[in-house]
Amino acid sequence: ETIIFKMWIPRKLRFLIQFCFFVLSRNIICFHGESNQQLFVGATEGKVHNYFFLYQRQEYPRDCHEVLHRCSSTSSSGVYLIKPDGYAEPFEVYCDNSVDDGGWTIIQRRFDGTINFNRSWEDYQLGFGFLSSELWIGNKRLSYLTSQKRYQLRIDLTTTDGSSFNVTFDTFRISDDFSNYKLVKAEITSGTVGGTVPSDCKELYNNGERTSGVYEIKPTIWSDSPFEVYCNMSDGGGWTVFQRRVDASQDFYLYWNDYKIGFGNQSRNFWLGNEKIYSLTNQRQYELRIDFVDYDGDPYYAKYEFFRISDENDNFRLDVGNYFDGDAGDSLTYHDDQPFTTRDNDNDDYDYSAYSSETDNVAHYFDGAWWYMNFYDNYDNDSSLNSPYDSDNFYWDTFLSDYNYIKFTEMKVR
Repeated sequence: ETIIFKMWIPRKLRFLIQFCFFVLSRNIICFHGESNQQLFVGATEGKVHNYFFLYQRQEYPRDCHEVLHRCSSTSSSGVYLIKPDGYAEPFEVYCDNSVDDGGWTIIQRRFDGTINFNRSWEDYQLGFGFLSSELWIGNKRLSYLTSQKRYQLRIDLTTTDGSSFNVTFDTFRISDDFSNYKLVKAEITSGTVGGTVPSDCKELYNNGERTSGVYEIKPTIWSDSPFEVYCNMSDGGGWTVFQRRVDASQDFYLYWNDYKIGFGNQSRNFWLGNEKIYSLTNQRQYELRIDFVDYDGDPYYAKYEFFRISDENDNFRLDVGNYFDGDAGDSLTYHDDQPFTTRDNDNDDYDYSAYSSETDNVAHYFDGAWWYMNFYDNYDNDSSLNSPYDSDNFYWDTFLSDYNYIKFTEMKVR
């Protein structure tokens, strides 16, 4: 629509009228009257001037990102008017263009305690505070805003000593009034706030995640950057997977450092890494579940009351609890309290010298790596997986037969 204002005004009121209509234009869409609106002023000679104000409006920007990109002269932070899809009337918001690439719609701000946030449901639904000071935008507006397209959420925090932190969520959305403005989605992607990344897959499950797949975690005692793990959300959910074998495409006859840092593809064959497994399993008590599928396609599983390993100074020694559930039987407690052994770091108790001059490293015998003792009761990290009749296969002693070969294994903790 196009609206034309025409009026006769004295020269001395010229500045006042220009100022008033500048404010009008800036509050409607853009600070400087650009993009979908224009302000034209015409003048005649003499003491009295004839002013024509042309205001052209097509639609309101839906958020501060659209304000930034539709209004070329609005690169500064400040108060703007937006109208999300489906919302009855436009409303003012504060747009922050000072971080990243700008276009952030402020939904909450606190910094000096001048605004009371101990409020009623209705107050939080409608919003409160001042756009240039402390505020809550209102759950009703926030619901419409975040439901119209995909949004990122950024949280900036400053401590009393002046230290600054931030965290960014790649997806953020809340539901409507009918669902009590439930937090529907919030997936973290980056930031500098300690403890914001979940420490394991159980935390992800508790936060509402139900889809198995690769996620980022940071155990509480892990001092480096967050790392990716595969989360298995079956059997009650929240299982952090640290080993999987599905075929022979990944070599597991590798060296100490390979097993220390991890290797493979977490969607197929992999070892998470002993350093990461140590940090994961020593932040709290975990149970262990191992799943198998044999060459007949029959599934088996074994559960243990707790599982953890020590650090590298103790050669990632195994500490496993009692077997308490499953149909695969117990072939792991035999290896309890054993250090980890690889092809280049022999820590097992086996002494082959009495029988042969060959190596007594059990890892060499099985072309793998494990918490070997004198020999084995199981080995899930041998070199290959080829056929049911190949001696280089996963092995679990308590299966129904002596050599019931396994074509799939997955080890996980919760």
